[in-house]
Amino acid sequence: MSLINQVLNQLEQRGAHTSPDQTQIRAVPALPGRNWLKPLALAAGMLLLLGAGAWMWMHKETRVEPEVQGRVISPAAEAVVVSNEAPGSEPATRLSYELSVLPLPESLREKELPTATPSVMQRPLVNDMAAEPLPEPKQEAPSSPPVITYREPAQPLKHISPKQRADADYRKGVQAQQQGKLPEAMAAYEAAIKANEHHEAARLAMATLLQENGQQAAAERLLQVGLQLKPVRLTYAMALARMQLGRGQLDEALNTLQARLSAADGSADYQSFYAALLQRQNRHKEAVNHYQIALQISPRNGVWRVGYAISLQALARIEDAKLAYKQALATHTLAPELAAFVQQKLASLP
Repeated sequence: MSLINQVLNQLEQRGAHTSPDQTQIRAVPALPGRNWLKPLALAAGMLLLLGAGAWMWMHKETRVEPEVQGRVISPAAEAVVVSNEAPGSEPATRLSYELSVLPLPESLREKELPTATPSVMQRPLVNDMAAEPLPEPKQEAPSSPPVITYREPAQPLKHISPKQRADADYRKGVQAQQQGKLPEAMAAYEAAIKANEHHEAARLAMATLLQENGQQAAAERLLQVGLQLKPVRLTYAMALARMQLGRGQLDEALNTLQARLSAADGSADYQSFYAALLQRQNRHKEAVNHYQIALQISPRNGVWRVGYAISLQALARIEDAKLAYKQALATHTLAPELAAFVQQKLASLP
């Protein structure tokens, strides 16, 4: 007999029906041979209820409660949980995410190294600010600023070449000579020559200063040393020849010039000077040749044309001499005395 029939029999025995109009309910006696159907139906119903309950449990919405084991989930973590509960997401995926944000039990946590710092990905997505406040930063005493000592940058030493030093000393000598300070000028010229023995202007200036002060031999030696350093230095040869001519040594002067004559093809001064010395020795034919070379280089030099005309007249080339005298006057470069001399020559020629 089922549980329902037992309840009905008990109600009938107690007289539960108080109204005569109510239909009396009586227990139906169990039919013979059908007692096994009722337990089977009851078992099937219980199974359906259990299955429905299991299905509802598996498909119910899963939400992380705001407080888990005494820890509060941060709003950012809760927003991530809600965003992961989009329609179509699998229950296993949501469950695995919820477990990932929960702190591990103490027995499953790995021991951290003393100096190890957990990375951002290893930190739990929970807010620990409410449980444990951060320590206050330590206030360190302000340290005194370091003392900075300023040093002037060392000026680089300017390299001065011997030539530059010689030029500077030469300029000092010229300035001292213009001021009449001859000893200082002499010392400056000597310093320039020591710095650069090939300094031509300093050697010539010192030689001239020595000659003017009566030290002829010292001046000539200075120039001869210059010619030994560079034998083709025409300025040294001409200066030495003038000094030798000043002492009346015409032959020595000619020898000095003739020794460097091969290097003087392009020097009009050298050619005219050599021609004038040849003229003094009455070597007019050679003088005419060297005057012609000089006049080809510098045709408007009136003085050289006068010398050229004198040698032509000595060689009895009167018409050529007249023409040379006239050309000298036409340059308008002659001094008054020399111009008067030329006019006298023209007047004397037939």
